[in-house]
Amino acid sequence: MNISSSDKDYYYPAQEIKKVLTVTDELKTEFSVRWNGKGDEIAYRRVMETLESLQEALTVHYKELHAMERALVAAASSGMKEKQRTLLRWLAENRDEKAVYTVLIGRLSESLGIPRSTVRWNLRGLREAGLIRAGDKENKGIQVGLTEMGSLIAEYLSTSWSDTEHI
Repeated sequence: MNISSSDKDYYYPAQEIKKVLTVTDELKTEFSVRWNGKGDEIAYRRVMETLESLQEALTVHYKELHAMERALVAAASSGMKEKQRTLLRWLAENRDEKAVYTVLIGRLSESLGIPRSTVRWNLRGLREAGLIRAGDKENKGIQVGLTEMGSLIAEYLSTSWSDTEHI
C-alpha cells in the first residue's frame, strides 16, 4: 500500500488524498462565494471552522499514514534481526509491564537470557525504525512502548510465528 506519492522524507499526499483536500478547499470557496455577506454570520463561521477542522484532521491523518509507511519500509529494508523480532513480540505480549528504557533492558536481558548490551543494541534499532517509543538523553523518564506501527508488526510477527510453529 502506498499512501504517499513520494519516497522522500517530506509529505506529498497521493492523488486520492489530494482530491479530498481539494474538494474541502472548493467547498470552503463555494460556501464563501454563495454566502457573500448574506445570512447568519455565526452559521457561516461555524461551517467554515468545521471545514477547516476537517481539512486539518485529514492532513494530520494522512501525514501519520505516510510516517507509518516510512517506518514499515525502514523496518523491512533494514531486515529485522531475530532478536529484534523477539523483543518486539515480548513487548507486545507484556504491554502492562511499564518501564523506562534502562530498566527494561535489565528485565528483557533477564527474562530472555540475552546479554544487556545485545538488548540495548536491538532496542536502539527498533527505536530508530519507529517501532518503539522510549526516552533518550533529552527526554528521560518516558516509558518504553510500542508505536502503532510496532504494534502492527508485532501482531503480524506473533501471528506468522505461531502459524509456522504448527507446520
